[in-house]
Amino acid sequence: MSFNRIKDQHVAIKLLRGIVCADRVPSGLLFCGPYGVGKRATALEFAKAVNCRDSKDDACDECLSCRKTMHGNHADVIVVRPVSKSRVIKVENIEDVIERTMFRPFEGGRRVCVIEDADRMNEAAQNHFLKTLEEPPSQTVFVLLTEWPRLLLPTIRSRCQSIRFGALKLGTVADIIIRENEFTEEQAYAIAALSRGSISRARDLVKKERRAVVLDMVHRLALGEDPLLVSEAFAAHIQDTEKAIEQAVKKEARQEADNDPAGESGPDTEAIESLVAGLVRGELFEYLVLFDAWYRDELVFGVSRDTQLVYNRDYLQKFKTDINVDKHAAKLDGIRETWKYIERNLNSQRVFRDLFFLLAS
Repeated sequence: MSFNRIKDQHVAIKLLRGIVCADRVPSGLLFCGPYGVGKRATALEFAKAVNCRDSKDDACDECLSCRKTMHGNHADVIVVRPVSKSRVIKVENIEDVIERTMFRPFEGGRRVCVIEDADRMNEAAQNHFLKTLEEPPSQTVFVLLTEWPRLLLPTIRSRCQSIRFGALKLGTVADIIIRENEFTEEQAYAIAALSRGSISRARDLVKKERRAVVLDMVHRLALGEDPLLVSEAFAAHIQDTEKAIEQAVKKEARQEADNDPAGESGPDTEAIESLVAGLVRGELFEYLVLFDAWYRDELVFGVSRDTQLVYNRDYLQKFKTDINVDKHAAKLDGIRETWKYIERNLNSQRVFRDLFFLLAS
């Protein structure tokens, strides 16, 4: 049965089963929790369940309604995402959805509107959506997915039933990584631990070279290489990453402009620059997560010698055993301070240079 495919979200699934079984579906549901833990998958399984013709509290996965939802062509299941160029859900997007919900469901069940990254609705979109929640169309349920519920208006949150999603278990993420890649169990569990319970972050770690870059920087600093040279190498890598991101965003913007039948959505330079800056800042945060994990592991392993407490368990042979607890604590504090500086949009090259001098000490 479909809800059984959702891993490690037992409380959320129990609540949703009860809603479907009692046929008391609220007009608004708010799925909140970390990204990459199954919110979107659960929303689509919920859409199947409320429209399933052959099962009481779940989806049968065999009836026509279930199969249409699975293939993304159910007339009564609407998915809204942030538009590509600015990653914002605009009021026009919400108006379009509301217009489609004014009519009765086409196939007789319930219309389910899933709004991904609902916190990306701008102020006008949120206010417009709030009016719909105050007088919701019959037989329609809005499912809002967000990692940051407090970015939504309090009045929107109060009109939705909140359902919390937590991080996935280490074993769950590791099993998926092993199934999808030719990884050893040790490698998969290291990726799973570093992902902090997010399968999306785990897949990102497998696909991208972030971890290899961080391990190279750490190794060079441990060997006593000049931290200035290490910081310059890291800065060059980040510049290459920024160029790749910028090219991808511009290409997507051009494609969006070409596909606009009215020919009115030409590339917006300011929006592109803002999006690129946000994506690069996100990359820097991911690198800081990996630096933090490494020096945290060295500290924990040096004090406890417990391999089960370590994230980078496939690199245990690289850990220092004669650590200075105070120095390692200072390094972790420095990484967290760097996080704050990046959030404030300070010069990343200078910030990481200072960090590498601290990590080399």
